[in-house]
Amino acid sequence: MTQSLDANTLLQVNAVFHGFTALVWLIMAQVFRIAPRAALLLATAYLCIIPALLCLDCQAWWPAALQGWVQKLLSLLGFALMTLGIRRMMRLRMRWLDIAGVAGLAAAAMLALSFSGHAAAALALNSAGMGALTLLAARDVLTGGRATLLPWVRAFIVFPYLLMALMLLGRSLSLLWLNEQRPFFVQGQHASVWLAGAYLVLSLAIGIGLVGVVVTRLIDRIRYMTLRDPLTDALNRRALAAELAQLQAQVERGQTHSLVMLDVDHFKQINDSLGHAAGDAALLHLVKVLRASMRELDRLGRLGGEEFCVLLPHTPLPDAARVAQRMCEALRRSPLVWREQSLPLTASFGVVPCQAGDPQGDSSLAMADWLVYRAKSLGRDRVCVAEPGASLGRELSA
Repeated sequence: MTQSLDANTLLQVNAVFHGFTALVWLIMAQVFRIAPRAALLLATAYLCIIPALLCLDCQAWWPAALQGWVQKLLSLLGFALMTLGIRRMMRLRMRWLDIAGVAGLAAAAMLALSFSGHAAAALALNSAGMGALTLLAARDVLTGGRATLLPWVRAFIVFPYLLMALMLLGRSLSLLWLNEQRPFFVQGQHASVWLAGAYLVLSLAIGIGLVGVVVTRLIDRIRYMTLRDPLTDALNRRALAAELAQLQAQVERGQTHSLVMLDVDHFKQINDSLGHAAGDAALLHLVKVLRASMRELDRLGRLGGEEFCVLLPHTPLPDAARVAQRMCEALRRSPLVWREQSLPLTASFGVVPCQAGDPQGDSSLAMADWLVYRAKSLGRDRVCVAEPGASLGRELSA
């Protein structure tokens, strides 16, 4: 490295990067509202680390007894906040005792050694604490990324964390025992030019990886929203049609599936008498009750208005009829509570099997719709089931 590219210059470049990254996370949190709590934690973490990067000889700024350890404590706090932010970013349970324990023990031991005159050992503990926190962050990325990230992507994102932890732990060991390797890790009490360069590269890699995780979450969220009904969070009509087409393709290969269509009884009266807010509450209540009777592999979709459809994979018609009857009875037993009023909420159901020769399921949907109409004509709040091989259906007795 040239004389102009010394450790101080590299660390100041890193400080600029940390400041820019903190600004990006603040914009994500306050403007775009993308993972706001995690973004605020990460922004604060980057800001805490900056004082230790801007100047290697800032001890004169602090009381003589502290000998610049305020900077080192801020760095330790920054690593702790970054680990906590990553844990929230990866949607893991927000346990913080392990993070607080590592940071707290490292800080207490570091200050105790510093005041007793063991500066090198104190600095070693500071690096060891940051290295341990980095390992916790790497574990959280591996754990939290299982559901959304491909294995090679997780490995690519975690690799800089492991190198950063190895570098910090190596610096700690060099201060205590590895005297021959000390020039690579430290010059006096400060980072060597090689270590400063490595820290800059790894900080860039970690920052880019975190932004990549956020972008992945944002893409997944957009994809999710394009497939969901904004009010009820059920599948929208397009997504339901795609799911039904997949089931119909499996029917052609001999598998057995069924579907249930339902329409809320007297829904217009709820809207007209109590307002659309009550109608929305009724639909949300309906979805909650229906999902309580569904399996994880079943799919609930909103066809429009107060009309819904439930896809029941690997379910023969008699079993589908029993599921529909349970839903019908559950609705009857669970009135909607709206502004301290108890309002009865029922629905009419039509149950049909998915049939071969119907690639998009149009015939099944048409038959289910006819059965719903028949259930309403028979008095509502009931289930009508298709007769196998017939064009008409029968009412399922309560």
